[in-house]
Amino acid sequence: MQTNRLAIAAVVAAALGGGWYVIAHKNEPTVGSGLESRPQPVVTRPVEARPMPVRVTAVGNVQSLSVVPVRPRVEGEIIRVHISEGQEVKEGEPLFTLDFRAAEAARKQAEASLARDKAQLERAKRDLERYTTLLQSGSATRQKVEQLTSDVGVYEAAIKADRANIDNSQLALDYAFIKAPVAGRTGTINGKLGSLAKPGDSLPLVTITQMRPITVAFSVAETHLPRIRAAMAAGPLDVSVGSTADTGLNATGRLTFVDSTIDVATGTIALKATFANDDTRLWPGQYVNVALTLGTEAQALTVPAEAVQTGQTGQYVFVVSGEGTADLRPVVVDRILDGVAVLKSGVAAGDKVVVEGQMRLGPGVKVVEKTSPSATAASTTGQKS
Repeated sequence: MQTNRLAIAAVVAAALGGGWYVIAHKNEPTVGSGLESRPQPVVTRPVEARPMPVRVTAVGNVQSLSVVPVRPRVEGEIIRVHISEGQEVKEGEPLFTLDFRAAEAARKQAEASLARDKAQLERAKRDLERYTTLLQSGSATRQKVEQLTSDVGVYEAAIKADRANIDNSQLALDYAFIKAPVAGRTGTINGKLGSLAKPGDSLPLVTITQMRPITVAFSVAETHLPRIRAAMAAGPLDVSVGSTADTGLNATGRLTFVDSTIDVATGTIALKATFANDDTRLWPGQYVNVALTLGTEAQALTVPAEAVQTGQTGQYVFVVSGEGTADLRPVVVDRILDGVAVLKSGVAAGDKVVVEGQMRLGPGVKVVEKTSPSATAASTTGQKS
C-alpha cells in the first residue's frame, strides 16, 4: 500500500513539473523541435533607409482663446435683444439695449448745469475786472475784490464738476448699449426682453466663445523636451490634428506655447498649438489626435510595424540570413508612424525582415519565401494563356 502511494505521488509531481515547464516557456521563440529541418513559409520586406518625419503624438483638447461672460455695467430694463443663441458675432456688434432714458436725462441735466456755471463764471470775471480797476482809483474795497476772486474760483471748480458729471452720464448712456467685447459664437441667452438687468446678477446676459483662432492643449513626455526645444530654435513647428469622430478633420497649426515647468506627478510638459480654424471644424472641448512634427530624419531605418515583435527581453525582429535561416535581432524602436516602425538599432538597410509567419520561427529555423495569392493567380493565368 505504501509503495502504491509513493508511485502515485511521483506521477503527479512529474505531471505538475511538465505543466509548469510548458507555461514558463510558451512565449519564447521556438528553437529546435525539428523545425530546422523543415523550411517555414514567411513573407519578408527589406529594411529601407528613407526620409521620415520626426513626430510626437498625443491626445489634445480644443480650447478657446477667450470665453467672455457678458454682464451689464449699469442697471436697466432690457428693451431690445439684437442676437439669437448660437449666432456668430463680430467685435463691437450690438447685443442688448437697456432703458437709457434715465442716463440721457442725467446727461442733459449736467450739460445745463455746465452752461449755467459758465455764464456765472463770465459774469464773475467781468465783475472782478471792473472792481480791480475801481480798487486802483480808491472807489472799491479790497474785500470786494477778494470776494469776486473767490467767486471766479468757485465757478471754475463747478465747471470741472459739471464736465465730470457729463462724462459719467455719457458713460452710463454708453453702458446701456451692450456690445460684443470679442468676436465669437454666442451661447445661451439669459437676458430676456423686458427683464431687469443688474451688474450683480449671477448669470451673465450671454457668453461669447471665441472660435477663430483657437488653441489645442496637449502634453508630451518630458523626454521629448530637448528635441522640441532644438527644433523650435530652427524655426516654427507644425502641428496637425485629426479625430476618429470626424474623419474629415485635418487641421494644421503652429506650436505657440511650451509650459515653463514639467509636471512632476506625470513627468509631462504642457504644450499648446494655435489654429486659424476658418471652417470652425475645431470645437471648444473637443478631443483630438495631435501630431507635432519636429523635422525630417534623412536616412531613417524603416520596417513595417508588424515586423516588430515583443518578447520577455524586449522588442525584436526576425532577419533572414544569407543561408535562408531566421536570425533573431533585438531592436530599439524610435517611433511608429502610419504603420511604419523607425528603428534606432538592430538592423541595417537591405536586411530582409519577416513580416508574416513569425509565430513559427526561432533562431536558426530555415525559412522559405511564401508566394503571395496575387502572384500565384498571375502565374496561373499566364499558364492558361
